[in-house]
Formats: sequence, C-alpha cells, structure tokens
Amino acid sequence: MRGMGRIYRRGTTFWIQYSHRGRIFRESSHSERETVASKLLKKRLGEIGLGRFVGPDEEKITFDDMVSTILTDYRMNNRRSIRGIKLSIQHLRSWFGTDRALDISSDRVKKYLVERQEEGAANSSINYELAVLKRMFRLTIKNAPQPEIKML
Repeated sequence: MRGMGRIYRRGTTFWIQYSHRGRIFRESSHSERETVASKLLKKRLGEIGLGRFVGPDEEKITFDDMVSTILTDYRMNNRRSIRGIKLSIQHLRSWFGTDRALDISSDRVKKYLVERQEEGAANSSINYELAVLKRMFRLTIKNAPQPEIKML
C-alpha cells in the first residue's frame, strides 16, 4: 500500500497514518495486532475514496459538544433568543442527549418529530427545535454528512 498511508508501532500499539486533502491524520488502532491496524487503514482509505470520510475528530463529537458550540455562538453574537434556544435544547436532549453526532440520523429525527407531536407540541415549536438541531450540525460538523431534517 505504498503511497496510500502507513502502519507503524508506538510502544506496543499499532498506529496508522494517512492523508486527505493535504492534511495528515494519525490514528491509534487501539490494538497490539497489525492486522487490526491494517483493517482500520483500509476502512479510512475506503471512506476517502467514497467521499464519506469524516475524520477521527468528527467521530468523537457528541450532542453535548454541539450544544456548547451553539450556546457559544449565541453568546458571541449577543442573540436575545438564548432563553428560547435553551428550552429547545432541553427537549432535544431528552431524545438525543447521550448520542454521538454521527448517530443522529434522519430516521431518528423523524421519530423525535412524531413523539413531540404526540406530546401535543405545536408545529411551530417543533420547527424551532429542528432549526436549532440543524444549526448545531452546521456549526459543529463540517466534513461529515448531516441528517436530512425536514420542517413541518
């Protein structure tokens, strides 16, 4: 796999190195077996080839990371609607609170929408919550595919 990346050892753990768009990525395989590192390198190169590469940093982003990003953005821009966004985040957190950002799919968003309707929430409130979720994705995740979020 010359020119496609490399596998190397740091202590007893194997690591991989590859590049994408001029940026070098180094990632631990968390294993002492070279075959595990080889599979991880092939996976990353396949993601790059298919245009689905996210990167190790974006894979670790959680819902709480997205919340802190949007709250920082609202404070930085002195938006007066910060109280309203905090209420929307409470509703979103009850459904997505323990998830990684990449685990939030379009299907899960649709299920959230249906559950909020069953709770008796107004369509405008649900749309505001979905808009907040969209904004959280746009601010936090740049390279990863984002779920399709349709408004009511």
